Amino acid sequence: MTTSPLRVLLRALCCLAGAVALPNTVRAQDPPPPVLDTVRARSAADTARGIVFDSLAAEPLAGALVVAMPSGATTVTDSTGSFELLSDTITTRITVYHEVLDRIGLGALVAERPDDRRRAVTISTPSLLTVWPQLCDSRRPLGGRSVIVTGTARAADGRTRVAGAKVIVQWPKPDYATGGPDLRSEETLTDSLGNFLICGVEEFVDISFLALSQEMQSGVVTVTSDIRPLRRIDLVLGAADERGAVRGLVRDNDGTPLSNVQLALEGVTDAQVTGTDGRFVFPDVPTGSRMLYVRAVGYQPVGQLVEVMAGENPPITIPFEKVVQIEGVTITERVNVTRERGEFELRKRTGMGRTLDSTTIMRAPNLRAAMQMTQGINVEQGRRGTSEFVIRGRRGCAAYVYLDGTLATIDDVNVIPPRNLAAIEFFASTALAPARYIPIGGNDCAVVLFWTKNGLRP
Repeated sequence: MTTSPLRVLLRALCCLAGAVALPNTVRAQDPPPPVLDTVRARSAADTARGIVFDSLAAEPLAGALVVAMPSGATTVTDSTGSFELLSDTITTRITVYHEVLDRIGLGALVAERPDDRRRAVTISTPSLLTVWPQLCDSRRPLGGRSVIVTGTARAADGRTRVAGAKVIVQWPKPDYATGGPDLRSEETLTDSLGNFLICGVEEFVDISFLALSQEMQSGVVTVTSDIRPLRRIDLVLGAADERGAVRGLVRDNDGTPLSNVQLALEGVTDAQVTGTDGRFVFPDVPTGSRMLYVRAVGYQPVGQLVEVMAGENPPITIPFEKVVQIEGVTITERVNVTRERGEFELRKRTGMGRTLDSTTIMRAPNLRAAMQMTQGINVEQGRRGTSEFVIRGRRGCAAYVYLDGTLATIDDVNVIPPRNLAAIEFFASTALAPARYIPIGGNDCAVVLFWTKNGLRP
């Protein structure tokens, strides 16, 4: 049985993740504990300390599960990535698990314990500068705005890897000179084990995937933007005559089932609505990877990747994040604020869309005046004698308006005092907007995101 070059590289990369950190990431504690005699050291409990660091995101990896070997003792890293492992036997090896590691395809990180057990150990993911020459034949573009995408393609039976499948990766690159989308794409073929690898995708953008072979194909699925420049997506391909059933439950943060929630599944014409028990079912769905979109008034919209296998599929549970009303201003609950602020900062830093901050907004005589100079949209006065406004795209269509991440109307925005706004984001078309802010079945018009100071709290 032959082993694909990609699998060899990924195996080397996982080993490298634990290996590269050890030579230069152990540091002595001050002051060191006293040296124990041999007999006492053998009978004493062992303590291993260290930190887990995500080099790809340039930040500590909080909430990681850390396991001591061979004892199996466990702990979890704190907000600084630090950990302390107590075990009855001497720890010789440390293994780290985290959903981020699974998502980017690294799996677990493994590191040998230093011989000097008084020293702390730092276990880190390899940086992109380390990963790129291991996986990519080309030189990394200058400026570092590049992402590596890896993954696999398999059939809807859940077992068979699909070799020779074409994988198409597409992402938007904003073109503000014309106000329209500049779509970039790359294609590659899966190897004999169904693996694929693409280097050079744009950073900090939503990426769409499609996989197809002579007899099978997936749906078009989207992976949202991520600060980490290494991403993994596994795709399921289905035959034209294969069908599967997708069923599940929609609930709120407290676990309460939600009724009258609308769901749309890519590849299926008819939308579904949850019943009084919060459950839904799509009985006849083309197999393959597909996007499931969930929306309801008063809740954050959700776009979720669903792997539709042939026949019955395990039920899925979709947690829905509620939106609350405070003093006439719509804001998201605290659990959502950090994520919203983080995604906003990413878009601002990478030049995705155009942004007006609170300083610019307050400098103008009113909100309408502040927005009138923005390219790609037209701001028209509303009722005569007021400062209210209507926003239209280049084609004259009414722009889609979001308030603190939730689809709203211009009337919702008109009642908010400008001093309560933290920022406004403008996208000249839905093709340029983040995937979560593209209405289902909508047209290609402008998208405007209004953020209150509560909505963008750090």
